[in-house]
Amino acid sequence: MTATAAQQQFWVPTPPGWVEVAAFDTDARAEAHWRDMIEPAREHLGDGPTDHLYVGLREARAAVAGSGVTSAGVVVTEVDDTPAVWTFSTTVEHVPSGEVNPVALVERAVGTAGTVERVEDITLVDGRTAVQAFLTLTPDTRLGRTHGSTAAPARTPGKPPVERLGSCVVAVALPGRPHDLVLVTGSSPDTGHRPLLAHVVSAIAAGVHVGTEAPEGVAKASGVLPVDGPTGS
Repeated sequence: MTATAAQQQFWVPTPPGWVEVAAFDTDARAEAHWRDMIEPAREHLGDGPTDHLYVGLREARAAVAGSGVTSAGVVVTEVDDTPAVWTFSTTVEHVPSGEVNPVALVERAVGTAGTVERVEDITLVDGRTAVQAFLTLTPDTRLGRTHGSTAAPARTPGKPPVERLGSCVVAVALPGRPHDLVLVTGSSPDTGHRPLLAHVVSAIAAGVHVGTEAPEGVAKASGVLPVDGPTGS
């Protein structure tokens, strides 16, 4: 590692309206961020759903603690004028030696929680080749599993639990670091959202960067979240 390695951070691009879960060193900082993002929407959401959203975020933060998740978050959006909750997570896997196999990493990330329906090579906006997988997952009430790639949506009072999630995973090597692979997962309780999720997931994956300064290019199109954490040399 270089002399400046201790000052390096992961930089993770975030979509508009991102509510971050994992990338805070204290619960107090996380709670402050959640209040800033959620309270302006309380009048629209209502007191019950708003208070329940806080509960879900606290449960999710506890679930990803120590899991290796670099960043995890929730975006509340609309698809065809219908509210939708999408969840995302980013993990960096270091492969110290041997042939890098992104497909195997995708399978390792989802474990036995779902079914891989299609895997294909894609080209990101910066020209790098990545692996993209479309999956149907069985949620486990948490935002992250072992590798943080299985995201469960925030629960809504009065509605039955989600039985399956439509998910997209993109795996790509970090720029200039072929043995540090980024795994980004997006999930929705509506499997029909996967094509839309794929665009967001690939944009996040393309913008993940390690360094002392925020990345240029694709990550500048949205928010950029600095995340403290070491990576393999």
